[in-house]
Amino acid sequence: MNKLLLMSGSIACAKATGLISAWVKDGHQVKVAITDSVQHFVGCATLEGLSGHQVLTNTFAHGDMMAHISISRWADAVIVCPATANLINKMAAGIADDMVTTTWMAAYGLDKPMIVIPAMNYLMWQYPATLESVNKLKTWGVHLIEPEAGILACGETGVGRLPEVDTLVARIEALL
Repeated sequence: MNKLLLMSGSIACAKATGLISAWVKDGHQVKVAITDSVQHFVGCATLEGLSGHQVLTNTFAHGDMMAHISISRWADAVIVCPATANLINKMAAGIADDMVTTTWMAAYGLDKPMIVIPAMNYLMWQYPATLESVNKLKTWGVHLIEPEAGILACGETGVGRLPEVDTLVARIEALL
């Protein structure tokens, strides 16, 4: 199966890289597209090394202007992990201003599973716009794997934690 991982910038990027390893070990092809902020948490070399494919970062890359279209067609499933509050709200509002959001929009409606896996501070998760956006995405047929409660990267406790990789793999496979 061809899996497309869309990543937005969060400390949870470090954990999300485990999805790539698990999928590749299970024989899946994995390609990754990222927002610019992801590079503050994990590098493209890491993502490329794990996936075996060039990481897509720039919607306007010379010679690859239609990558957001071609990669959305290549994928059998589109998984957004980690999905920050910013990214969730942009997707629900129809804002496509980077490689991740243009690819998301290009993939929607192609009759393939689209899964969003949020990770953020509990107050950002509870923010009214974020909750409205999550509900809007669900009504559009997008699958959501809820964040877990626990100690967050900031040291606070609440719902917003990315589930462990094994849990994510099992939940994603159940949806597929």
